[in-house]
Amino acid sequence: MFSVDGLLLLFMKVGLTGGIGCGKSTVMGLFREAGGRTIESDAVVRELLASDAIVHEQLRAHWGDAVFNAGTVDRRAVAARVFQDSSELKWLEDLLHPLVRAHWQAAIEQAPGALWLVEIPLLFEKRLETLFDLTVCVASPPDVVQERMVARGYTGAEVAQRRERQMPLEEKIERADHLISNAGSLEFLKRQTTRLIEQIATP
Repeated sequence: MFSVDGLLLLFMKVGLTGGIGCGKSTVMGLFREAGGRTIESDAVVRELLASDAIVHEQLRAHWGDAVFNAGTVDRRAVAARVFQDSSELKWLEDLLHPLVRAHWQAAIEQAPGALWLVEIPLLFEKRLETLFDLTVCVASPPDVVQERMVARGYTGAEVAQRRERQMPLEEKIERADHLISNAGSLEFLKRQTTRLIEQIATP
């Protein structure tokens, strides 16, 4: 059990997923404000690519210096390779995903009584949902997602490539225990997240 504002939470491990650009990071921030602990898998991947010597060694052995720029991993160069070749994507996932999973499992083991929200974009694709007490999907309309991603510097082609490598959002929504719709204002998103926390609480 975990207490948030006087409520005892029944679920302690929540798996968060959703489509690209749907607002998962915003929902994670709201959970942190409520007193929960969060792990963003994409952030762990960024850290591994930035500073893990073993990962660097494996990347260099596989791709040479083509994905390095001044000694650091060029994530755009990596993305250009893996999102155009499913075999290259699988190779990268086989390298990184076990490391990411070990990271969040170790964190949870250190604080098993906390409320954990773990963001995993490929939660259902990698069949990790059974490791959580509750699964949540964040969804947004395609046109809204497109605007957000372009504003972040992605091209339409890059957005499409990433969508193609994920399970259709409609299927994620169907599989998830709970849906958060990020189709309106930030206040609307906050109300839904607050309601979710209340729903997984017991008096």
